[in-house]
Amino acid sequence: MPTGPPTSDHVVTRHGGLLRRTVLVSGMTLASRILGFVREVLSAMLFGAASPIYDAFLTAWRIPNLMRRFFGEGALSTSLQTELTDADARRGDGAGAELFTATLRLTTYVLIGVCLVLAGSLEILRVPLIESALLGEPDGARAAIELTQRMLPFVLLICLAALCAGALQVRGHFVAPAIAPVAMNVVWIAALVVMIASNDAEQSAARDLDLVRWLAWVVLLSGFVQLAVQWPAVRRVGLLARPVFRPFAPLPAGAWSVLRTAAPLALGAAVYQINVMIDGLMAESLLPDGGPTTHYYANRIQQFPLALIAIAATSSVFPKLKAFASVGRDGELRDLHDRAQIGVAFLALPACAGLFVLAEPISIALFRHGEFSLAGAERMGSALSMLSIALLPAGAVGLISRVYYAKGDFKTPVRVSIAMLFLNTGLNLVFVLGAKMDVDGLALATAITSWGNALVLWPGLASRLALPVTRPDLLPRLARIAIASAACGASAFGVLRALDGVAAAWVVVAGSAAGAIAYFTVAAALGVDEARRTLARVSGRR
Repeated sequence: MPTGPPTSDHVVTRHGGLLRRTVLVSGMTLASRILGFVREVLSAMLFGAASPIYDAFLTAWRIPNLMRRFFGEGALSTSLQTELTDADARRGDGAGAELFTATLRLTTYVLIGVCLVLAGSLEILRVPLIESALLGEPDGARAAIELTQRMLPFVLLICLAALCAGALQVRGHFVAPAIAPVAMNVVWIAALVVMIASNDAEQSAARDLDLVRWLAWVVLLSGFVQLAVQWPAVRRVGLLARPVFRPFAPLPAGAWSVLRTAAPLALGAAVYQINVMIDGLMAESLLPDGGPTTHYYANRIQQFPLALIAIAATSSVFPKLKAFASVGRDGELRDLHDRAQIGVAFLALPACAGLFVLAEPISIALFRHGEFSLAGAERMGSALSMLSIALLPAGAVGLISRVYYAKGDFKTPVRVSIAMLFLNTGLNLVFVLGAKMDVDGLALATAITSWGNALVLWPGLASRLALPVTRPDLLPRLARIAIASAACGASAFGVLRALDGVAAAWVVVAGSAAGAIAYFTVAAALGVDEARRTLARVSGRR
C-alpha cells in the first residue's frame, strides 16, 4: 500500500452530505428489499415449502451467491476502494481510472478461469456426490450440480457490477450502484409472474425441474442487467481508461495488488455469508425436505432490516473511513466509526426486538400463500426468531472490519473469521444432532458466532490499530437504546397476545406500530438524541 505524505484532500471533501447519501442508499435498499420480498413470495407460491427440487435450486444458488459476496460485494469492491482511494489521493484521478480499468480486465480473466475450473470439477465429482448423497437425495444432488453449472457465469457478471459500484462510491456517486439491485429484482419478478401465469400443471418434481432451469437463465440475465445499469455512470465520471479490454496489454502492479488484497478479504469481509452458506448446506444434508427452503426464506426476512440499516450504513461510510485513514486523520476515523455504530444500533436493536416477537406472524403473513403451507411458515418463524438476535452484531462486524481494512490490517478479521467458521459448524452439529433442533438450531449457531465475531474484533480498534479509545458516551447511549428496545418488544408482545386468532397481517401491522410508538416514546424520555431529532423532524414537517 502506498505510503508517504498525501498530495490531496479531495478524496475526503468529495464525500460530503453523508446523511443524505445514507438516506439515498437506505431508500434504494428498501425498494430493493421490498421487491426481493415480492420475489420470494412469488417463489414460495410457485414451489411451496417442501420441494426437493427447489431445495436443490437454492443450494445451487448459494454457491454463485456466496462467490458474489466473497469476490464482489465483500472482497473485490472493498480492496478496490482501498487501492483506488490511495491512487486518487496520491497520483490523481487519472491514475485511479487506469487502476480501475486494469482491475476490470484482470478480474474478468481470473473469474472466467475460476468458473471453468468449478464447472469442470463439478462434472468430475458428479457421480461421487450423487452416490454419497452429500447434497441430499440423488435427484436433488443431480439437480443442484446441473443448476450450479448453469449459474456460474453469474459470478463474473455480478463481480464486475460490484467493482463498478465500489469505484463509483469512491468517486462520490451512489445512485447507480443503489439502483442496480432494484433492476435485478424487477427482472426476476417479471420472470416469476410469467411462470405463474403460464403454468397450470400440478406440482411435481418434473414440473419444478423445468421451472428452475428457466429460473437459472433468469439469474444470468439479472446479473447482466446489474452491470448494464451502472456502465453509463462509470463512463460519465471518467473511470474508464480506453480501451477497456486489451488482451495482451501489460497490467499495472496496482491491479494485482487489488486481487492480492482481496484474497484474505474473501474470508474476512464475508464471514456472515460463509456461516449462512454452511447452514444452508447442512440444512440440505441434515434436515427433512424443506429445510434449505425454510432456512433461506428466514434469512431473506432477516436480511431486510440488516441490509436497510447496517449494510447501507457500511456502504455509505467506508469510502470516508478509508479517506480519513489515507490522510492520517485517525481521530476523525474513530469518531465516524463510533457515530455510525450508534446510528446502526438505534435502528437495529428495536428491529431485533420486534422481529424476535413477531417472527411467526411475519412469516405467515408473507409466505402463507399458494403451495406454501402453514407448517412451513411456523417452521420459518422459529428460525427467524433466532436470526433476529444476529442483527446488531452482524451490522457491527461490518463497520468494525471496514476500519481494519481502512488501516491496512487485513489479517486480523481473517483469523477471527476462520475461528468463527469452525465454531459455527460445531454449534450446528451440537444443536441439530445433539439437541435435536430444526432450522432454528442452525439460526441460533449463526447468531452466537456473529456476537463472538463482534466481541473479538472490537477491542483491537484501540489495541491493534492504535486508534483513540471509544467515545465516553458510547456505552451509556447504547444502554438507553437497549432499554427503549425492550419497551418496543414488550409492546409488540402485548399486541400479539391481545390479538390471538386475528389474521397474521393485522397482528404484524398493529404490533409494529405499537412497538415503534413505545420505542420512540421511551427513547425520547431517556434522552436518546437520535429519537429526539427524529421526532422533532417529523413534528416540524407536519
